[in-house]
Amino acid sequence: MNTSYRPKTMTDTYNHRSYFDWGNNMQVVCKGEGEIAMTEGELVRFFGVTWDKLNHRLQALMRFSNLHPDERVAGEEDIYANEQLKGYAPLYPLPVIIALSFQLDSTEAHLFRKYICQRLQKPASIITPIFLIGNMDN
Repeated sequence: MNTSYRPKTMTDTYNHRSYFDWGNNMQVVCKGEGEIAMTEGELVRFFGVTWDKLNHRLQALMRFSNLHPDERVAGEEDIYANEQLKGYAPLYPLPVIIALSFQLDSTEAHLFRKYICQRLQKPASIITPIFLIGNMDN
């Protein structure tokens, strides 16, 4: 079942951020354009855990982590009900998502940790500059 959790009115934050989702064969898929940031609801669905479990780990991470204050929150997303603004949901950036994956015990968290480790071990593309010296009027 492909259910959309997005309101019909898209916010500016939603249009300028990316988030993780699961593709075929439980593969991590990055959707959207821009910096990666996810709400608590998206994190619950992504990691396949209860909201209580995620919220407990998230609160501990915010209180006792070694993350820089700029790495803890990536802004807010508007929450609408019946096309009326009801509040705001904080967005958590990639460093928080990675840290959460190492604190949660679920199949999805395990697969995400595996994905992150594979991405870190993958060699980066290197572009070798070529400098032409001398007469170029051949």
